This record gives sequence, C-alpha cells and structure tokens, in this order.
Amino acid sequence: MQSSNDSVCISTKCASCRKLLFKSAPGAIAAAIEIKCPRCGSFNCLRPVSPNPTADRAAA
Repeated sequence: MQSSNDSVCISTKCASCRKLLFKSAPGAIAAAIEIKCPRCGSFNCLRPVSPNPTADRAAA
C-alpha cells in the first residue's frame, strides 16, 4: 500500500544477492550501519552520503 504523498524512497539491496534489505527516505542514514542479509548471510556496510568537505573549505 502506497502513502498518499509522493515521497521518494531509496531501496537498499544486498550487494551479493540483490535482496531488498530496506527502503528509506533520502538522507535518513545518519551514521555508518552494517546489515546482515537474511537470504545469503553477507554483511552490507552502508555510510551516509556527505558533501565533499574540501569544497566547503575552498568556498570559505
């Protein structure tokens, strides 16, 4: 069942077997996380996407 608002969800899948692990809103991951796939048992390490810090220093 889909919600009435048209929010964007990001699907995160296992790197080995491509099983869907979870769906989240963009920017929802605030720290590094590690998830074990229930299908194949491999560990998937995810990190949040952050802007390039060297570009921020050059602009200042």
